[in-house]
Amino acid sequence: VGTICILDPSPRDFSAEDMELLRDLGAMVERELAAIRLATIDDLTGIANRRGFLTMAQHALQFCQRQQVPACLAFLDLNKFKYINDNYGHAEGDNALRFFAGQLRQHFRESDLCARLGGDEFVVLLTNTDITRANELTKRLTAALQASPLQANPEGADAVTYNLSFSHGVVEYDPLKHASIDDLLEEGDRLMYQDKKR
Repeated sequence: VGTICILDPSPRDFSAEDMELLRDLGAMVERELAAIRLATIDDLTGIANRRGFLTMAQHALQFCQRQQVPACLAFLDLNKFKYINDNYGHAEGDNALRFFAGQLRQHFRESDLCARLGGDEFVVLLTNTDITRANELTKRLTAALQASPLQANPEGADAVTYNLSFSHGVVEYDPLKHASIDDLLEEGDRLMYQDKKR
């Protein structure tokens, strides 16, 4: 969404040619916005992809550092996702990814940045949130997934009900320790693998 403002020192009416030029300019802007969206949004889930996340998250962290606002990152990895793909098919795997992304949007705030990094790895950057609140929100997501079973219909078999679960690592942003979003992701990934091993 954007606004184009064209100023003239004297009032005048727009001719048909002026209107056509404005329409062309608007179409160019729409194409540019669509190209940016394609480059930064995950096609399957409709949330940010890795590129979109890295760009927006770095700006968010800079804001948090300037304003001395707390931030946390939750690194999430679906458990047994390969089992879903292998036993229920890739279409059901895609359904599970879309469902999980929807749960992220539903259980985190609009101001939180949710993204699919790739495969079955997701991340949420929570601004103006301390580690205690970030862990509470992650637990709430776990409870919501347990209360929301999915149904798969493997070919030639009766419907099977299953629940999604995830391993996670939650990191509180520390400007002295995390020089960039990559540092925060690396620590979140390490904590997530520790959780997965447990």
